[in-house]
Order: sequence, then structure tokens, then C-alpha cells
Amino acid sequence: MVIPAFPPPDAEEVIAHGKPTDNELLAYYRSEIRFETETVNSRVQALLSSQAFLVIAYATAMTGSTTRWGDHMAILIPPLLSLLGFMLTLMALPGIRAGYAAIGKWDEKEQSLHRQCPNLSEFTLAKSDEDARAMTHRARRGGMFAHQAPLVFLIAWAIFALIPFYLYRGL
Repeated sequence: MVIPAFPPPDAEEVIAHGKPTDNELLAYYRSEIRFETETVNSRVQALLSSQAFLVIAYATAMTGSTTRWGDHMAILIPPLLSLLGFMLTLMALPGIRAGYAAIGKWDEKEQSLHRQCPNLSEFTLAKSDEDARAMTHRARRGGMFAHQAPLVFLIAWAIFALIPFYLYRGL
């Protein structure tokens, strides 16, 4: 975990002192972006952990037919696990998207502050509009995994739900 060189300003403290300075605003915007990024990362990590557990359970259910229960459990349990994985992914998707929307709003505020206050240009890597577009493009590409992983899981669970019926269609 990275510890900032100075703690981010407390919003209530800044408001109590009146109009915040440009540096305080910049620090506040960046602390909000950092918070939202950490929140999105924890949501994606929770999704990945749940999916990993369910894939292991699914694979075990598919290979674990017993003489007592027979192959009927292989038709019942894997589709239920697939439904659970599908539903958990659907539940995680809005939270991940909302986090990225909040990051986008805070980033717009930060960029607007940089445009209004040229003295803050030393605190950004985007010295020009072209640099800003390139940074935005890299950030979008970097976030592709978090945006697309839930969709991949949805497709995979839909396919996984059908596999037992295909394999055991003769029962």
C-alpha cells in the first residue's frame, strides 16, 4: 500500500476554513479519485475471488459423480452453480461501472482545475491537450479488464450451465 507524502485534506476542515486553495482542491480531488479506484479494485477482487471459488466447485461437481447419487447430481448441481455465478456477476457489474463513473467525474474536475489554474501544471503529467488525451486513452485501456471481466464471466456461466445437459443428455 502506498502512503501519501502528506495526508489528503479533510473536506470538512477545508470547508470550515472558507474557500479552499487550488492546491487543497487538487489534493482533495486526487484523494477522491484514489478512494474510488481502491473501491473499484476491491469490487473486482471480490468478483474474481467469488468466481474462482465457483469454478472450482463447478469442476468438482462435474467430475464427482458417485454411485449413490449417480450422474443426476452432475445435471443438478453445476447448473445451479452456473446460475449463482451468473447472478453474482450481474450484481457486481453495476458497482464496478458506478465506481468508474465516479472516477470519471472526479477526473473531469481535476482536469478543469488544471485548465483554470496554470500554476498547477507542474502537478500533472499532461502538459498539453495531446498529453491529456493520451493519458485518458491509456487509462481507458487500463480499465478494460475491470469493465470486460464481468461480461466474460456472464458468457462463461451461460455456457457452463448448458454443458451438463449436453454431456448427460442420454439420462
